[in-house]
Amino acid sequence: MPEGTGLAAAVLGSVISYEAPQTADDYRCWDDAGSWLLGYPFVPRALGLAGAPGAHVLDLGCGPGDVTRWVADRHQVRITAVDSSPAMIELARRHNAHEAVDYRLSVDELMPFLPDGSVDAAMASFLFTCVGDPSLVHRLIAEVARVLRPGGRFTLLVPNPDQVHDVSFEGFHRGEPGVRYTAGETMPIRVRRRDGSWTTITNTYWTRSSYHAALTAAGLGRISELAPLLADARGIADPQLIASRPWTRERFAAPFVLITARR
Repeated sequence: MPEGTGLAAAVLGSVISYEAPQTADDYRCWDDAGSWLLGYPFVPRALGLAGAPGAHVLDLGCGPGDVTRWVADRHQVRITAVDSSPAMIELARRHNAHEAVDYRLSVDELMPFLPDGSVDAAMASFLFTCVGDPSLVHRLIAEVARVLRPGGRFTLLVPNPDQVHDVSFEGFHRGEPGVRYTAGETMPIRVRRRDGSWTTITNTYWTRSSYHAALTAAGLGRISELAPLLADARGIADPQLIASRPWTRERFAAPFVLITARR
């Protein structure tokens, strides 16, 4: 969905934490149709999961587990889903339990329960926009690189860095009029809930070069990018979802980018 995971986020004027149960519950009420159209369905393709039965997949920043379970339902993989928020892990275990998924709480943002080179693929959906410290971005990606086997892929699903300056997509609006953001700056994101009401959070803006630098520093390479448009969703996203809304800007501007690197 629009940016947000189990890591700390903020509402304008007051900081909220996804470790709070009421905040975690509200996250599940956000209208994330855009992410299900042009984000999440493309992650398994970027990771090559269709051709990897039995693979061990890491879902870093799994939040309430909606995407985790969706992947587990459609691919013959086992998933270790990790989040730093006890409230999110509780929601995931309660609402998205799956025999192929092990939900785990990270320890100081690390994963000591996973040995070196023990996962075949890793994904992180809208995680790093909730991380304001560049050193923590590098630390999280380095930890993924540690547990990823040689040749394994790591896909980051992130907001399109080119589409954040006072831009509206279906269900969310990024940035403010006349403001240009630089790497590491916070920016407001207006998010629509499923009941039609809106809330405002703040995220951290990172550039492509920010992500590429962190991936490279962790020893990951062969970096590729995919920025899906509405036309790309046909045959990948739910046909009913495609037909349900006009998807005006999504026809010519990609709201998200998938960045994939290999160990």
